[in-house]
Amino acid sequence: MPVEWPLAAPAADRPLDTARPRAARERLAIVRADFFLDESGRLTDEERSLMAAMLRGLISDIGDEIIAALPAFLAAHADAGRDTLYRQLRNTGLVERDGLVALLLRRADEQQLSARMERGGDAFVATLVGDADAPVADAAMGLTVARGRRRDRFGRLGIEFDDLAAEDAVALAYAVAGVLREQIEGEADQLLALAAQALLVRHDEGKRLDAAVAALARALDAAGRSDDAMLGQIAQAGDAALLVALLSRRAGIEGADGWAFFSGGEAMMLARLAGCERGTAAQILAAFDALFGLGAPDRAIERFDALDDDQVTRCRGWLRLDPHYRAARDILEARNG
Repeated sequence: MPVEWPLAAPAADRPLDTARPRAARERLAIVRADFFLDESGRLTDEERSLMAAMLRGLISDIGDEIIAALPAFLAAHADAGRDTLYRQLRNTGLVERDGLVALLLRRADEQQLSARMERGGDAFVATLVGDADAPVADAAMGLTVARGRRRDRFGRLGIEFDDLAAEDAVALAYAVAGVLREQIEGEADQLLALAAQALLVRHDEGKRLDAAVAALARALDAAGRSDDAMLGQIAQAGDAALLVALLSRRAGIEGADGWAFFSGGEAMMLARLAGCERGTAAQILAAFDALFGLGAPDRAIERFDALDDDQVTRCRGWLRLDPHYRAARDILEARNG
C-alpha cells in the first residue's frame, strides 16, 4: 500500500493500461539507463523509499502553506490538486535539483545511521542539554528540538522548508504554486505568486537542521571540548552529523565538504584533515565502517597511515578555495579528459 511503502505510491496514482506502446518505449529508455548504472552509486530500496517519503512530505507541506494563503474561493479549487501534486512535480522534472537531491540523500544517510545505532546520537546530545557550560547546553537543546520537530511518528527524519537552500526554496515554492494553478479557472496567477512569496518571506536558512548541528559543534569547540576524546564519544554514540560537523570545524573546511568525504568513502582523509590520532580514526571506523563501505578496518587504517602531510595540506588548500572555482575546475577537467 502507498501509505506503508512510498515506492508503491506512483503506481497507485493512476490505472495501468496493458496496451501502451509509447509507454513501453519510454520504459525501455528508463530501464536501459538504470540497468547500466554503476552498482556502487545505485540507491538501495531503503534509500529510495526514505527519499521519496521525505520529498512527498515536503511538497505536501509547501502545498498546504500556499493553499492556506489563498482566498477561500480559490483555496477550495487548489485543494483539489493536492493529491496529485507530488506526482505532477515528479513527472515534470521540476524537483530535479542538485541541492534538493543532495539534501534528501544526506537525510536518508542520517536516518539509516540513527536507526542502525538505535538513535544513540539523540541520547548523547540529550546528555549535553544539562551541561554546565551554558552555550553548549543551549546549542544541545536547540539541536534536540530541531531533530524532534522533524521526526515523524515512526521516528524517521524529515525535511522542513527552512532546510532548503534559498535558491531551492524559491524554485520549489513557485513550482508548487504553478502546479496548483492547473486546478483553478480564471485569473489566479497573481494570487498564487503572492502566496508563494509570503511563504518565501518566512524562509530562514538559520533554522536549518544542519545549522543546529553546526551550532553545537561550534559551542563544543569554543568550550575547548573538540578534542579526540569528544570525537570518540560522538562516534561511539553513532551521531554521524555531529561527528562530521566537529571534524570539519577542526579541519577548517565547510561542513558540506566534510560530509562529502565522510559519506563518499574518504573518512580517513577527513580524520587526517582534522588532525585526529590513529586511535580516534580506528574508533570512527569501528562505528561506521559497515555503513560507508570503507572496507575492512585494517585496510582503512592503512589508508590513514598512507596519507602523508603533503597530501593532507594540498587537500586542505583545495577545499578552502571558493566552491564556484572548484566546480568550474572539475567541469573543465572532466571535459578535457
